[in-house]
Amino acid sequence: MRAIIITPFILLAFAACEKDKPQAQKEYIEMSLQPVFGSQSFFMDSIYTTQEGFKVKFTELKCYFSLFANNSLALHQASLFDFRETDKQLFKIEGDYKQFEHLNCILGVDSSLNHLDPSAFENTSPLNISNAGPMHWGWNPGYIFINIEGKVDTIPDANLITDHSFSFHIGSDINAQALGWSNINWTDIGQNTHEFKLKLDLLNFLGEGSNSIQLNSEFLTHSAAGQQALTQKVVNNFKNAITPF
Repeated sequence: MRAIIITPFILLAFAACEKDKPQAQKEYIEMSLQPVFGSQSFFMDSIYTTQEGFKVKFTELKCYFSLFANNSLALHQASLFDFRETDKQLFKIEGDYKQFEHLNCILGVDSSLNHLDPSAFENTSPLNISNAGPMHWGWNPGYIFINIEGKVDTIPDANLITDHSFSFHIGSDINAQALGWSNINWTDIGQNTHEFKLKLDLLNFLGEGSNSIQLNSEFLTHSAAGQQALTQKVVNNFKNAITPF
């Protein structure tokens, strides 16, 4: 009888000790993409001057990234960057930044994901059709990897008339681009969160010299046949415009 009486007290004492143990705090990893225009801060619908002297404003700025990993160590499946709607954040998830000194990802949606049923992804996934919205091409099929739209005044004079539209919609497996960064300096931003911040320079995206996108004559691509030259220029310029902040 004595053993039966003592045992519950031992169990209660053990449970109390476990309860009093300090709980390990969760650690978080955050990635962001901050658009700029050369040395200027960037705002949607604001007017900027290109290398050619054209006045330009951006009305749409979206892109997908997928398969964030340190080689075989996966971090995050996919992110939809939509600067107008969600500002600069790509994702924030639980994780140990020390495991991701090196990081690689795909600019666009990797071919292993690009042609899956968009309604089959989890409701919280940016690849789910309810979140992708017009960033998924039902007719292709697949996702739009890069979506940039805007207006431009192609006559450099005293009159500001942004009446010329441009639209770059980049998709198709062949246009997915590999990105990678080494020796990442993660920044402690508080609340057990470390951030890796990228910069997207839209002045560099528009380019200069032979890489320049001439908005007066190169203003439309939906990645279709006959648009390969401009599609490739948009893809290359956009990729090269992304650098660590």
